[in-house]
Amino acid sequence: MRPYDLTNNYPVTAGQDSALRAALAEVCRGAMPGSLWPAAGDAAHRRAIAGLLGEERELALVSDGMAGMGLALSLAQAAAQTQTGRAGVALEEFSFPLARRVLALAPLHALAMDGEGPLPAALEALMRQPDAPGVLYLMPRIHNPLGFSYSPARRAALAEIIRHHDLWVVEDAAYAFLDSGPGLAPLLPERVLVAWSLAKPFSLALQLGALGYPAALAEAVEEAILLRGLTGNPVMAAALAHMAESGAAAALIAEKRAEGLARRALAADILGAPEGPAWHLWLPRPAGESALAFQARWRAAGLLLPLPTDFHHTGAETPFFRLSLGGEPDRARLSEALTRLKAGSGGTLSPQRGPGGGAP
Repeated sequence: MRPYDLTNNYPVTAGQDSALRAALAEVCRGAMPGSLWPAAGDAAHRRAIAGLLGEERELALVSDGMAGMGLALSLAQAAAQTQTGRAGVALEEFSFPLARRVLALAPLHALAMDGEGPLPAALEALMRQPDAPGVLYLMPRIHNPLGFSYSPARRAALAEIIRHHDLWVVEDAAYAFLDSGPGLAPLLPERVLVAWSLAKPFSLALQLGALGYPAALAEAVEEAILLRGLTGNPVMAAALAHMAESGAAAALIAEKRAEGLARRALAADILGAPEGPAWHLWLPRPAGESALAFQARWRAAGLLLPLPTDFHHTGAETPFFRLSLGGEPDRARLSEALTRLKAGSGGTLSPQRGPGGGAP
């Protein structure tokens, strides 16, 4: 029997590919968009997509989400180095594994967290160090792997410290479409770059990313995209702009939010997990069992789970793991997987909000 996939938190819904196909058909009825200038994308496409994302500043379209994140980090580091002489990067103690690899060449610092986000006291203490960072890489909306969004009070407290110390921020908004709340950019529009993956909210076939940024960086963004060959596919950009203008894109986001809530309700019923918008949960695992042994034990039981060490900023052992709810498109199979997980866990699962515990 095919194992149950609890590693993938990509939000799949039935209508995503048909919506993109319909938009591409409309685009291809007219003159095929083929210009690669400006490098940041056609102005009309950018306006339509910016409106969809709620980005009120400048928006550039790039080849994919990882390209946008890498571009944002390099631009933020260059700005920080120029303004303050600090180019190091601080990230949350638990973070997106691929981001850690992108950041591997920079001096890294970790920020302790609780159930509301990074601790302001930890950031203040870090900024008193002689090797204080100039850039923060953060996920304030639908954190991966923790699954929560920063509280309004925590966003405000962090924004005050960021402004005081002239820090630059790269906000990873990969799952922000699942949360209608704001990130850090409205509080710090002149210091935050926001990176989106447009494949996650719309379709895996839509290899396109977006970068929101302050107007002061417009020339640097255009030049960096051009020199690195990161221009987004103009046909896909035209298709997404069409979806934005027709309402199809907003409808797809609503569909993914509804499906995510249904899956979280299923997890609440089977595991006792609190409901919420994220397609993943942060759960405890047995103390004294290595991450590799934990993963192998569940694989033998027919469940595929991510390696827990992937999410710690140093790759160290951690007594938690991410449970993902997107790997099984069929909700009935997801139910079977969660039931098997509960049975094999001896009733010890208690979903966590932050590294220190507490319900999401």
